[in-house]
Amino acid sequence: MPTFSPNSLLAVRFHNARPGLDLVTIVDAGLPVAQITAEVLAQDSKGLPLMDEFVLRLVDHQVTRGHSIAGMLGLPERMVDQTVAALFSSDDLRWSRPSSGDDSAVRGLQLTDKGRITAREAAQNVPVRVNQPLVYDQMLWKIAPYNRNTTIPRGQAEQAGMIMLPAARSGPVEDSDITAAAITALLRDNGTTDREVLQVKSIQQSPSRRVLPVKLLVYADTDRTDVQLGVVVDGELSHPHELALIGLGGAKALGITVEPPAERPVLDSELEKARVPLAEVTQHRAEQAAFQLGAQTPTPKAPAEPQPQTDEIRAIGVFEHPEILEDALTHARRRLLLISPWIKKTIITTEFISRLEARLTRGVKVDIAYGYEDNDRKTDPDAVRRLTNLAARYPDKFTFTRLKSTHAKVLVYDNVWVTTSFNWLSFAGDPDRTYRMEEGSLIRNRAVADTQYDRYLQLIDEQRR
Repeated sequence: MPTFSPNSLLAVRFHNARPGLDLVTIVDAGLPVAQITAEVLAQDSKGLPLMDEFVLRLVDHQVTRGHSIAGMLGLPERMVDQTVAALFSSDDLRWSRPSSGDDSAVRGLQLTDKGRITAREAAQNVPVRVNQPLVYDQMLWKIAPYNRNTTIPRGQAEQAGMIMLPAARSGPVEDSDITAAAITALLRDNGTTDREVLQVKSIQQSPSRRVLPVKLLVYADTDRTDVQLGVVVDGELSHPHELALIGLGGAKALGITVEPPAERPVLDSELEKARVPLAEVTQHRAEQAAFQLGAQTPTPKAPAEPQPQTDEIRAIGVFEHPEILEDALTHARRRLLLISPWIKKTIITTEFISRLEARLTRGVKVDIAYGYEDNDRKTDPDAVRRLTNLAARYPDKFTFTRLKSTHAKVLVYDNVWVTTSFNWLSFAGDPDRTYRMEEGSLIRNRAVADTQYDRYLQLIDEQRR
């Protein structure tokens, strides 16, 4: 069974979250957060019921009769008797021994050695000042149960092409924005039940601007005029963040637009006839992904794993393209050819270069070509430089070519040919933020792949600048 990308799994789970709308794409986004250290007055639980504490401390102060304890506490004597019985069972209380020769003396309550320790510890338990680390959600403007280690610097997120979500307000977090009750509730939610925050003395905000990586789900209607957004935080759709984003301007404020689907490249008539349509492919992938997620599927067992070498001709949807590219970079054994009009540094990452170099060291022949008109502002010079340097280190194995102009979006690796409307090397981090449903065709056949490989090598040679 194939392993699905996080985006594919999210698509399976949430594609129907907006009835009547299509899930067009899933985009990486940064949720603005602040790292806060709050100096608080807190008291940790003693692990001792309040009635037990009062009875032990009164006995320690020589109040040794049950009715006397009940009178001082203003409680029914029956409640005190129940507590005394429990403290006898826990070996914290015992009856005092009468004086020698005085059989008429009434026995009173007395602390055992263990009871003295328990009473002393209860008396010594006082509030203390502690520093409490917090993460503050600046979109909801409240503290949140996020792990500090999962936040990243804002600059790193921008470098990765993430969309920066807006904050509810500008300026730093104020002391009045964080309450003792909110911190106590957060501790409870995180499983810390033995601490109560009594007062927030002061807060200190880290000057570093940080974000929490989240996923932004882009939905649109058939006409692509109604665009709605979903926010996935820690793997789940967050309704509060969706409402906050609507209040802050939604898709329009983020500059997100959706265009009609691009026309997919048409195959030869025989291949078109044999091509499995997208709806059927999507349903099959959804069943496989649902099984991976542990969800119930219509089938009683896991779908059969496809054989890698079996010929196939089928559609591929927008969320499968990155998985296919990763498969090529990870498993290509003989050849890998890529043509993409634009190249973005958000795709040509250190990991991308490392995987590509791993293919080269294993003897794979690599050809990458790009180019769209003379004034190509959509291509990042840094990405071109990294691929140029890699090609220089493997001159016999890697050709990296700037074309005069190309609309082709092609991937060939081993026996697989993919032709599509998907931009292989610029599908993430596009500052235009214009999205569309992308569809392509995957043909797994040695003869077809050989023919197309030769064809595109010739095109690269003819279009070389």
